[in-house]
Amino acid sequence: MYIRLSRRSLLIGLGTVGAAVYLQGNRMPHSSSDGAEAEFPPEVQAQLNEAVDRTIANHNIPGAVIGVWIPGQGNWLAAKGTSDLSTQAPMLLNSHFRIGSVTKTTTVTAILQLAEQQRLSTTDSVGKYLPFVPNGDKITLEMLANMTSGLYPYTFDENWQKQLKSDPSRTWTPRELVDIAFKHEPLSDPGAEWNYNNTNTVLLGMVVEQVTRKPLQQVFQEQIFAPLQLRQTVFPTTAAMPEPFAHGYTKQTLDGTQGDATFWNPSWGWGVGNLISTLDDLRIYAKAIVTGEGLLSEEMQRYRLTWVTLPPNTGDYKYGMGVVYNKGWIGHTGTLPGYNAVVYHMPEKAATLVILGNSDICANGKTAASALWDAIASVLTPQHVPTLLPC
Repeated sequence: MYIRLSRRSLLIGLGTVGAAVYLQGNRMPHSSSDGAEAEFPPEVQAQLNEAVDRTIANHNIPGAVIGVWIPGQGNWLAAKGTSDLSTQAPMLLNSHFRIGSVTKTTTVTAILQLAEQQRLSTTDSVGKYLPFVPNGDKITLEMLANMTSGLYPYTFDENWQKQLKSDPSRTWTPRELVDIAFKHEPLSDPGAEWNYNNTNTVLLGMVVEQVTRKPLQQVFQEQIFAPLQLRQTVFPTTAAMPEPFAHGYTKQTLDGTQGDATFWNPSWGWGVGNLISTLDDLRIYAKAIVTGEGLLSEEMQRYRLTWVTLPPNTGDYKYGMGVVYNKGWIGHTGTLPGYNAVVYHMPEKAATLVILGNSDICANGKTAASALWDAIASVLTPQHVPTLLPC
């Protein structure tokens, strides 16, 4: 997810790099049936190390944890750099990170599960559940999920941006967030254009709560985290981080200087970008949101992978129901102050890739995790190097 300082996304760059630390296989991941437990051959590991270390240096990335699993080829786990610039503590494979807009996949999954349970329909208007939404009688839940509602994104609002950076400890309610968006005219008619928009997903989370009569975090735990045994994935209700955690660094501050955003209150990203997770859990989750296993029926999963190709989407980069297709990879990226995530699975190779970085700062036109994804894919899946949107 993005804090927007203009119509362009702001994902900015960092100046200090911790010493690269390579840790492979020092902690076993969750058991898996994907058959990718053997390490890559030494020469491939060497290529990966060289590519990742070069990228960390060139993009001034403080630290990252990386996991890639490809059945029949091997796996690679790495903890690079530092988790804390003040102490130079090494990054750990089991560090917790804020995962930004990967959270959107979870909120949309909950909506699709409720549709399977026939407790709602994705063709329902959002106005059926939330009558205060502008154009709510014309905007369907499907439009919210695939980013074609036309609503204004609350994170575009300059006054809100200033408030967030002036008081990052503030707690925001979902209604406060969407009301900020509703002060502005919609960007387009419902269904007419595609615009990546955090307002959409907050509204979906509010619908989930209304239909289930449960807090969104309880729905996530019961319907997603528990079935998948995601034991280290957290829906935070405070600014605290579970141990161990990586500090997150940003320049999205009032004066534009680098700051530590680790304990910024994530309530402004409710249901959109507030989740915290780890490499192990996201390995499981990346595959589940692409295959539907443990979450959705085959029919509902096929529906989820109905792609929107309205501009700026293309055949190589397009959006579905809370998931992205990018050169054969399916999943989602996530960015918020201090953190950057890539969580993807490639059905063609049954490959899974998770990258978690502790900076959202843009360098050389790329965010930390995106730059690392490019480097890793260039080594392992050269036919499937992602399209990276400029930051």
